Amino acid sequence: HIRRRQDGTATLEPRIGVDFPDPSILRDGDGRWVAFATSGNGHHIQVATADDPFGEWTHLDQDALPTDGWTSGRNYWAPDVRQLSDGSYIMYFSGELPEGGHCVGAARSKKSTGPYTMDPKPIVCPRDEGGAIDPTGFFDESTGRRYIIYKVDGNALGIGHPTPLRLQRVSAKDGTTHIGDPVTIMDRIAEEDGPLIEAPSLVRLPDGGYLLFFSSHMYTDDAYDVKYAVSQNDINGPYIRGPAPFLKTPALGLRGPGGGTSSEDGGFMVFHARCEDRKRCMYAVGYGIM
Repeated sequence: HIRRRQDGTATLEPRIGVDFPDPSILRDGDGRWVAFATSGNGHHIQVATADDPFGEWTHLDQDALPTDGWTSGRNYWAPDVRQLSDGSYIMYFSGELPEGGHCVGAARSKKSTGPYTMDPKPIVCPRDEGGAIDPTGFFDESTGRRYIIYKVDGNALGIGHPTPLRLQRVSAKDGTTHIGDPVTIMDRIAEEDGPLIEAPSLVRLPDGGYLLFFSSHMYTDDAYDVKYAVSQNDINGPYIRGPAPFLKTPALGLRGPGGGTSSEDGGFMVFHARCEDRKRCMYAVGYGIM
């Protein structure tokens, strides 16, 4: 079981008080914490920095992904940044195609806060299934293998289409070259998840297992949540769901918590929740393994 470190009577306060949806978090090579978020506040990709993820954050007035590249130039969703072995940084993001629909792209920078330069074309783009969104990176130190996990955006084709979470092994060196075929590691259960699951985040557990966080239901309502599942010893699964959501309304005074990303080493995650009707602020919460 995974449990929150904050008790059930606490009320979490936002760590970033502006609209900052689908946040991800990275500890960069200088030891600074950097968070990235979906388009907003005049930027394609938002970025913020902190010395302590539970402390004061500075929302930077700069665009981490300033050029349009292969995209429509709008609606960049759910960025995730990882550091490669050469010390450079790779950003995975959901980019909107000029003709509509989203696919997963990658961009690169020598600096953690950017600016990031987009690769010339998408790296995951299953258009016949609705496209792909919500990419997140994962480096498995036990095997030296690097992966991308993403959501097939089936609900873009209409409610009722599959929205599986897929795991794609990629080159550990460049972070994008595919190795083998993608593996479906989770799919929605309609009576538990509503129309979709999304926002995967993968962590290696101390006992050698793998912890998968994900969200279900629609981000626009209070049913949005963060769930989790565990695979005992194989990154490909099977992933067994936890007995209850990790975060859901009204725990910790939250409304519609979701879109979370765990710290790479585990122990806490950042996520968004509705702090006002049309604003999703970033929060941080610790977790432990029972």
